[in-house]
Amino acid sequence: MPSARQSRGAVADTSSEAHEARGSSKRGRPRRGPDPERFQDIVDAAAKLMLDNGYSATSIQDIADAVGILKGSLYHYVRSKEDFLYRIIKDVYDAALEEIVPIAKSDRPALERLVAFVTAHVHFSIRHLTGFTIQIREFDRLSPERREEITAGGDVYVDALRGILQDGQEEGVVDRELDVRFTTVAILGELNYLTRWYSPTGPMAPDEMAARFAGLILGSVVSDKAVKAAGGLEKLRQDLLS
Repeated sequence: MPSARQSRGAVADTSSEAHEARGSSKRGRPRRGPDPERFQDIVDAAAKLMLDNGYSATSIQDIADAVGILKGSLYHYVRSKEDFLYRIIKDVYDAALEEIVPIAKSDRPALERLVAFVTAHVHFSIRHLTGFTIQIREFDRLSPERREEITAGGDVYVDALRGILQDGQEEGVVDRELDVRFTTVAILGELNYLTRWYSPTGPMAPDEMAARFAGLILGSVVSDKAVKAAGGLEKLRQDLLS
């Protein structure tokens, strides 16, 4: 399965730009390949269109019009519209794995890692709202091969959160009666749902939103032992969220 990088330049272009480039090569000047920065601009434009209109309603022509180039010129970079979707989703997955998974694997106590994980996830989702929303909404539009590839990365992310909860059970601070697998999926579903309703112009700042999510999730998984040791649930929340 070709990656987005491998896909660039894979289809011959018949536009005037391509002819001009070939002509330049014949005159002895080296032919320039696709510009990575330009490609990122095109991906960003494609992402905005897919966010506003949906993947199915966005065409290659729409993307070309948005960036002011000929439709054929896009095939310097991709083979198909799906390559744009793949690049958008893969970039979000890779960035999340790099930024958030190390938090889960640190040597801090489990509840501290849980709060840090939730906080980082909320802030990441807000900073990458366009790509993250497309990933949640349009993932099934990818080919089975690409879904399988990206899901492998997603499993690493799920396993990281599951590991925090399992460590918490071993430490006695997470309820031992919890079904960790189910709880992991439920927490991520709750966090990911913010892409459905969050607005940058809304009344709640990212820090407050992250704290509310972390407090809610703490209250749903913490053990009675940990609550008692902290002097109550609210005291536990204050200690961990301060």
